[in-house]
Amino acid sequence: MKTAARVSLLTLVLTVILIGIGALVRATGSGLGCPDWPLCHGGAVPPTDLGHEPVIEFLHRAVAAVVGLLIIATAWLAWRHFRASPVVAWGAVLAVPLVGLQGLLGAIVVWHELPPELVATHLLLAMLIVSVEAMVTVGMFRELGKGQDPEPERIGPLGSLSVLALAWLALTFWIGAYMAESGASTACSGWPLCNGAPFPGADDQEVTHMVHRYLAGGFVFVLLPLLVSAWRRRHLVPWALPVALAAAAVFVAQVIVGAFNVWYTFPDPLTVSHTFIAATIWATLSVGASLATYRRVGVAATVLETAEAAR
Repeated sequence: MKTAARVSLLTLVLTVILIGIGALVRATGSGLGCPDWPLCHGGAVPPTDLGHEPVIEFLHRAVAAVVGLLIIATAWLAWRHFRASPVVAWGAVLAVPLVGLQGLLGAIVVWHELPPELVATHLLLAMLIVSVEAMVTVGMFRELGKGQDPEPERIGPLGSLSVLALAWLALTFWIGAYMAESGASTACSGWPLCNGAPFPGADDQEVTHMVHRYLAGGFVFVLLPLLVSAWRRRHLVPWALPVALAAAAVFVAQVIVGAFNVWYTFPDPLTVSHTFIAATIWATLSVGASLATYRRVGVAATVLETAEAAR
């Protein structure tokens, strides 16, 4: 059972890393480095004489394949050892078609030559998979742990605030990915102003860019209540404040990196970091939401199977 939890945790971490590699693909213009799918220029491995783009795109596909296999393994282990917990077992099973859909969407993105709305949806689906994996991982470790869950009264609004934060970020990330792929990243030359003004002009790309900034700035008003709630419950719910502080710290880093991206005209390392940090914020809040909402079953599937076999 511990192996299942460790595999699930590894899958979660690798999925976040995979999102970072996807950002590297986008930043380096490697999305069409392998113009066909699932092969790369008609071969099983990328050619070495066509620059770095095929190698980066192939790396993304290879890591995605590993993550896909790990998700299947997690589903099998969850069904075998944690069947008594519907959230863990069915959550792990749900991740399998989700990652299949993600692979299909990735192929469609390549076939249609990277339309911005599909690229943004591809990123958002990856984030959804991270959330499912976070719930499964938290559930497994909760079932392996000892003690009782905190009373719902003690947790208070932590769960709902975490879910609200994720919903806000989902819209922010979708607009951000659309902005990056549509070429609107450079529409505003300054930060925090847009070409010297607090509001965008009539240009559609300026509007897209600033909507992303407004959403990112507005996230503060979602994050602050979460921090206050976690602080008030720091003695009742020990994990709440560390998770909230981690999310806040990563968010501050994200804002700083976003500003540097604009000031230095989106160099590849900063662009990749911006997306990777976004995935880290998402994973942190997903873990927090899972900790706040998951309730232990307290009976492992193997225990039930042993009892049934003894009858």
